[in-house]
Amino acid sequence: MKEIGSGQVLYLLRHGQTTYNQLNIVQGGGIDSALNETGIEQARLFYERYKHLDWACGYASALKRTYETIQFFEQKGVSINKLPGLNELSWGEIEGLENSPEVQRKFLRVTDAWSSGQFDKSLPGGESADQVAKRAIGAIRQILAAHSYGQNILICSHGRTLRILLSVLLGYGLNKMQFFSHENTGVNILVHQGNFRFAALHLNRTEHLKN
Repeated sequence: MKEIGSGQVLYLLRHGQTTYNQLNIVQGGGIDSALNETGIEQARLFYERYKHLDWACGYASALKRTYETIQFFEQKGVSINKLPGLNELSWGEIEGLENSPEVQRKFLRVTDAWSSGQFDKSLPGGESADQVAKRAIGAIRQILAAHSYGQNILICSHGRTLRILLSVLLGYGLNKMQFFSHENTGVNILVHQGNFRFAALHLNRTEHLKN
């Protein structure tokens, strides 16, 4: 059955927990980490909550932590495609480092720049908000073009990429991306209303984790 909406319904999901998340180590697009035991359990709980829906398809980034989060759905015959456009933003020189005060200062320099509208700013060796928005929105357009109205589409991506996507898809602008919270396996449910306009039904929904 279809849960909601007449347009395509996008379930934009953040991946489950990894050891990098657990240890507060910077994990960007250059870190291809796997789910830890907690993350696998979060993924299973998400699957149990949403397996009843009529899924058209699943999409993951090219990083294994997103595929591992939704691979349970293959049991229901849902095919999962990998799109590099959904990859996490690359944090460049701070990737793989513990989130120390110095790392936090570097991080805030670039996120503060984005909040003030300087979307071309990036850390050395990393990506800018503009770059990620371009490729991630391109991935969403590709997904929408492949599916009809009335279909439920599962999309698993990453925290920063989801913040960028939500700020653009919901019309807030990239300088408001920080307003969008995210937790591991938190899901954002959006209905496509046509002409690349979206309405949010739920943001960062985590009720499945309480089971």
